[in-house]
Amino acid sequence: MRTALFIAALWVAACGGKADNADPGTITPSPTDTAGDDSGTPGTPASFEVTGTVVDPDGTPVEGALVLVGGRDETMVSTDTDGRFSLWYDFEDHEEPAIVAGKLGYRAKGRDFFRYGEDLTIEIAPVNPPDNIDYRYQSPGDGIDTLDENCSHCHVGFVQDFLSSKHAEATRNPLLQDLYAGVSAHPDALSCEDAGGVWALGFEPGTEGDLINKCYLGGGVLPDLNTGCGGMGQPACDAPDLSDEAKPEVFGSCADCHAPGINGIAGGRDLHDAHGLSFELGVHCDTCHKVRDVDMSKPPGVGQRLIMGRPHEDGPVGFEWLPVFYGPLIDVPNPIMGGSIQPKFDSAEFCGGCHEHEQAALLPGEALDPELWPEGLPTHSTFSEWSAGPYNQDATQCQFCHMPADVEANNAVHFSTASKRGIVFGWPREPDNIRKHIFRGPLEGDPRLIDTALYTSIALTVEGDTIEATVSLNNIGCGHAIPTGEPMRALVMVVEAVGDCGVLEANGGMTISDVGGALASGTVGDGITSDGETLTWAEAAAIASAGQVVRVVRPSGVFDDYTGVGTFGTHDMSPEDKGMEIFSPVATVLITAVVDDTLMLGTPLDIAAGDRLFLGEALSGALEDGAVSRHLAGAAGYTFSRVLTDAGGERSVPHYKATDMVSDNRIGPGENALTSHAFHLPSGCGNVDVTATVMYRPHPLNLAVLRDWAAIDHRISVASKRLGE
Repeated sequence: MRTALFIAALWVAACGGKADNADPGTITPSPTDTAGDDSGTPGTPASFEVTGTVVDPDGTPVEGALVLVGGRDETMVSTDTDGRFSLWYDFEDHEEPAIVAGKLGYRAKGRDFFRYGEDLTIEIAPVNPPDNIDYRYQSPGDGIDTLDENCSHCHVGFVQDFLSSKHAEATRNPLLQDLYAGVSAHPDALSCEDAGGVWALGFEPGTEGDLINKCYLGGGVLPDLNTGCGGMGQPACDAPDLSDEAKPEVFGSCADCHAPGINGIAGGRDLHDAHGLSFELGVHCDTCHKVRDVDMSKPPGVGQRLIMGRPHEDGPVGFEWLPVFYGPLIDVPNPIMGGSIQPKFDSAEFCGGCHEHEQAALLPGEALDPELWPEGLPTHSTFSEWSAGPYNQDATQCQFCHMPADVEANNAVHFSTASKRGIVFGWPREPDNIRKHIFRGPLEGDPRLIDTALYTSIALTVEGDTIEATVSLNNIGCGHAIPTGEPMRALVMVVEAVGDCGVLEANGGMTISDVGGALASGTVGDGITSDGETLTWAEAAAIASAGQVVRVVRPSGVFDDYTGVGTFGTHDMSPEDKGMEIFSPVATVLITAVVDDTLMLGTPLDIAAGDRLFLGEALSGALEDGAVSRHLAGAAGYTFSRVLTDAGGERSVPHYKATDMVSDNRIGPGENALTSHAFHLPSGCGNVDVTATVMYRPHPLNLAVLRDWAAIDHRISVASKRLGE
């Protein structure tokens, strides 16, 4: 029934009828009014003045309303204190002439215009607060069935874009759900218990209470932020039959951005409240287009920074509520849309509604250092990175890259053409006003967005029997730091030198930190000893196997004075305060066998007290794009990331656990990073090529191992330089 009414309303509006609450002062068409040639109605000049008044439903004049000829921004004028306007109209062929009025906080209204000399009255209805918690979010549809009553009816392209985007997966992302409930991806009881987890019944995400067996392992938002569940000897926080006293009450604000479409109260919700539409389609059309305003002074997410404006005014026949959809265009007067102008949809500030987060310490009993982090710990800072960078221009807002212009579409209505213009079919738009709703992420597109970010180059010099390599990484393609967003993301760069004589040994310069991943790590003198041929290291021996390697690095006492991001880029900090001591390479040795607590080594090893050791995989073969991540800590190269720590000093923790940030050497927009590396050049070795391979790693390898997640490295930039060229 509602679908029939919906289509009927569209038809009435398309035929120029009074479905849009026309009043006696409205000009309505008659057969003799229809334009008969390029000059409009016979006897009508091709260009003439249009005058009128904009009023609200009570008949009160609306000052400051914007009025324009539909689709022609250049004609826009503003009403005076009496609600009066005057603008010039030039007839164009193939159009249904219309004058449109709107204002921030009001629904736009259009009036079909067929003759001149009449004084128009245009009534625009306000969108009244408060937000309506009784509203039920509507599905965007499947992007195919244009007869259905949803966004797919008109906006097929937008819906298809959205359904392929990461926004659609925001709630059902399994990594998010694992971290939230404190579970891993281990598929059965045996593998779970072998990993040290507990196999038990718990809530199945996306359902209204169904239970499945899960592997509880490693902590999570619910078990770590609440005291009555999830701890040692306690039931899981989503276990069945949990007592009221034990049920979680703190939810970490995860749902505020990852599941904004949960019906009812906006903000502060349990992520497990998401089911149906709010789970399957995450940040869907009807959630974004119910954002009335953005207040960056508030915490991120719906109900806070994202001020929701779900309608509560009674709707016309066939509609429970008077429609409203907020968007960036003033001239969207189709009554089915209830279009309400919100210019922030076209600005980076709209994206900042979620992609900027300064948080307090979330774990019970913990606090931030108020001198270091007076405004909170900046765990997500994409918006401020853009704001402080060179891309902070009207023409290069976030949407420029992440919602590219659609150069093929006539406008947002999929069946609109240049010959169909008017209130129902819309007007031709410039591509900048028809942006694809793909919300393009770093690994999307061809080329992928992140593949265009870095320019990497190498300079070589020779000093005696040593090749000195300086690698330059310039962020030329990102409007924000690289990487950005989720703070567990990192760039891992491997630098290698290969000549006619084989692989050259690194003997100086920078190495990959623990961010690059290690199966085990330790310090010589702290439970680790060596006789040169063997290495006694109980922690590593328990998990090591022949064919793996031990990388040894030595603290240099020199700290990297990098140009960082945020606090680490804008404050007068000493190199020591920036937190990245340079560890120089000592040796990489192959493990040939493991006997009890001892690793048998393929080559002699000369180490000293204080040296750091990392157990990992050998660098054999090319670093292929999309290959399984390897544990590379200690190899020649470098890492670029922000490193969050918890109260116990554990590094690279999920941000909900963080109480400090000890370094942030990510590469800001337009910024350059330099690293230095040295390799031993054997006598007579020629045709030496030095290669720097930069890989994007979405989450820490240690966390992937713990949670049994897939870990993939994405090769995003490669530079190579031959000695002597």
